[in-house]
Amino acid sequence: MIKKVLCVDDDTISLTISQLLLKRTGFAQEVHTAIDGSEALEYFERLFAEEPDPVAAAPELILLDINMPVMNGWEFLQEYNPRFRDKLTNTHIVILSSTIDPEDFALAKQYPVVAQFISKPLSVENLEELKSHPVMQPFFPES
Repeated sequence: MIKKVLCVDDDTISLTISQLLLKRTGFAQEVHTAIDGSEALEYFERLFAEEPDPVAAAPELILLDINMPVMNGWEFLQEYNPRFRDKLTNTHIVILSSTIDPEDFALAKQYPVVAQFISKPLSVENLEELKSHPVMQPFFPES
């Protein structure tokens, strides 16, 4: 089981579904949310400013939407990578989006921190598939 997940999405219904599913399936103990990329960056800034051990307190997984106002997922990744990626090597990002644009899929592959691209809405099947991904296997050794 993953200790902590951060869901970043401007759609409150999608956030609620993800929270419920992640907890009810036993995928994650804690689920935190942010409504756009800038709020997610603020989450990490607070983590490093307030936590005695920010690396241990960081989420192991970020579920990131890409189409959001204020700061979209790509803009978040452009800020997150130089500021936090090397410090948070146990934090992995999965893009959770309704996009069907092939350019988005290609762009995701340019970010090594992005482990997978999942189509919305989050489902039990998506989570089962995610459990078998190599970066997630340490959290789900029985899968």
